[in-house]
Amino acid sequence: MKLGLMWRAIQCARAGRMGDAAALKGASTGGKAYPGVREKLSRLATPFPVIELDSLRRLPEGTFGREYARFMDDEGLMPFVVSREIAEELASTSCLEVRYPLLHDAFHVLLGFDASLVGEMGVWAFVSAQHYSPAFDFGARLGRWLYPLVIPRQRAALRAASARGEALARQARCLIAEPLEDLFALPLKDARARLGVEG
Repeated sequence: MKLGLMWRAIQCARAGRMGDAAALKGASTGGKAYPGVREKLSRLATPFPVIELDSLRRLPEGTFGREYARFMDDEGLMPFVVSREIAEELASTSCLEVRYPLLHDAFHVLLGFDASLVGEMGVWAFVSAQHYSPAFDFGARLGRWLYPLVIPRQRAALRAASARGEALARQARCLIAEPLEDLFALPLKDARARLGVEG
């Protein structure tokens, strides 16, 4: 089944359906969420949100949604969109592996990490410290080993980002299981306060 999902992911990518491709790839390569996280994810009304940048760009300055749209625009990124067909197929088995790619960039904004490798290390450290799944823990370990080889002059910054990500994870709510998409209209500082990621 895993190879079949990966083959379908490749077909979706070729067809330009990048959200479906990312969802199927995540489902084919990711491990299961830890039981506590899986249970929290099961309570979400909308596990795979549709994020519309045009709407978020119209929100007031300083809101979480406006800052998220700015981050995406500055980095030349577009949110993934998962079709209803794929969302329904994967909802019961791969919620974490699909939801996380959809909201990864929102994590950057909420946690205050940029899109550099140092920022990625901070987000990976946060995700690992929140204990979402064994696969995510492995991803953080791999980043801690690989990133210093890629940017050796920034080892101190990588360590600092990792430590900050872990500290934020200890005080924050389980971010992946929160309806982040419902907080876009809030001032960013209020969204962070509600989620426990201040500091």
